[in-house]
Parts: sequence; structure tokens; C-alpha cells
Amino acid sequence: MRMKQNHYSSTLLDGILVVNTGLNLPAPRAAHMLHERGARIIKVEPPQGDTFEHFCKAWYEDMLQGVERRRLDLKSEAGRQAMDNLLTDADILITSQRPAALERMGLAAENLRKRYPRLSIVNIIGSASEHSHLPGHDLTYQARAGLLEPPNLPRSLLADLAGAQQAVIAALSLLHAGGGIQQVALSDAAELFQEPVSYHLTRRGGLLGGGHAGYNIYRTADGYIALAALEHHFWPALHDIFLGLPDDPFSPRAHEILRAGFQNKTTTQWLFLARERDIPLEAIV
Repeated sequence: MRMKQNHYSSTLLDGILVVNTGLNLPAPRAAHMLHERGARIIKVEPPQGDTFEHFCKAWYEDMLQGVERRRLDLKSEAGRQAMDNLLTDADILITSQRPAALERMGLAAENLRKRYPRLSIVNIIGSASEHSHLPGHDLTYQARAGLLEPPNLPRSLLADLAGAQQAVIAALSLLHAGGGIQQVALSDAAELFQEPVSYHLTRRGGLLGGGHAGYNIYRTADGYIALAALEHHFWPALHDIFLGLPDDPFSPRAHEILRAGFQNKTTTQWLFLARERDIPLEAIV
């Protein structure tokens, strides 16, 4: 499937040039978000290309829709000169290489700021502070943030995609300020998703962790649905459907009645009833 279209104005960043040297997912996805808002994007890849093309070619190609691609050897004099020409006109530079690699390519942020004072530089890194030297990927950042339930692998790349969004925020903030440098750590992005766990909202048995009968996953006659009738004003509609449902959504009886009741109809039938009675309910696909 292709990436979903956004609902932003596609002309907000008309006239803004973004140069992206970052590979894999976070930096190219951030650049694509800026492109969706009207920015011109030039993606600079090493001569061997971006490994993400081999990991997931369809997603790689989707992120390059409308993006100009250049392959430059930034360790060579010719490559550095070509990069210098790009940065002379650029408004935003996004990178995702480690500091030592950026130094070797002549892209150390402090040096670039001296040469291009109006440039907004966003460095996407794996981890900040004492973990900055450690290699990692989305899986390890989620592991450190306590977001995994072994032995299951995560369904999505939370750190990478949240990091991409934070990179966009950083880029727009710097652009507004007239240039500067910001780091975005993917490990910090993962920790955002840990907050509901730390406040016990999504822990097993918590309000959003199965404790509230109106906020749960239920089996139907032919699949599963997600019910999110969290606010009390949704409860009367459920009362009309499930006879004997108690007022207390945390009671074992409420869980029992909903669990048994949802199995009596198909997912499609429950979706129809939910739309008819304004109940927040969706099929699990």
C-alpha cells in the first residue's frame, strides 16, 4: 500500500530547499513530510545508495515521490564541492549519520553554521547523553523505553516515525528562528510512548489496559472489534444493546456481559449498530 495522503496545505513551504543526507527511515520520512508542505527536497545518497531501498523498496520509492536524488561521494573533493553548492542555496539540512561520520564528510554542524549562517541543521541521532556512542535501531530504542512485550516484535516503528515528526518540528522551529542546530534523538522519541505506561494508564488492568470494560478488544462472531466507549455518556447506548449491563464499567460483570454479547453478531453488524448509535467502535483489520 502507498503512504496515505496528508491534509496539509501543499504550499506552506514553497521556496524552501531541504537537503537530506540521512538514510534508512527517519530522515527521508521527515523530508517527505516537509515536501508534503511544499518544500523542495534533494536527497543525497552515497554512491552505493540507501540500504532502505533493499529493506522495503515500495516504501523507499513512495518517500522519493517528488524528491530529487543525487548520489555523491562526500569523502571525495568533487563530492564535497557538489555538496557545498547545494548547501549554499539550502534552507534546511537533515542528517542521520553519527558525529564521526559527519566529520569525515565535512558536515559537522558547528563548522557548517560558520559557513552557512542561515542554514537550519537537524541532526537525527540514535541516543543522546551517555548512550550516544551505542549503535541501535527502532527495536532497541523501544526495548530501552519499556515498550516491548516479549517475545512479540512491535507492530510499528514508533521511534523512527516519531523521530521523523520531531525532526520536522525542529526544522520548522529553526526556520522560524532564522537558522541554528538541533539534535533529535530516536531514543527520546521512543520514550514519549512510555509515558502512558509510566502513569499506569496502559499497564495491564489499568484504565486503558483492560480495566475499563468500555475500552477494550472483543471477539465478534467472525473477527475482533476495538471498543473505545471511555466517556460515561457512551454507556447508555451500550445499556440499550446489552441488557443487564451494570453502571460500573470496571466491574467483572460488565466485562463478562460485553465479552459474551459481542460474539453474537458479526463485525459488520456491530459496525452498523455503532454508527447508528454513535458508539466509538472499529473493526480490527
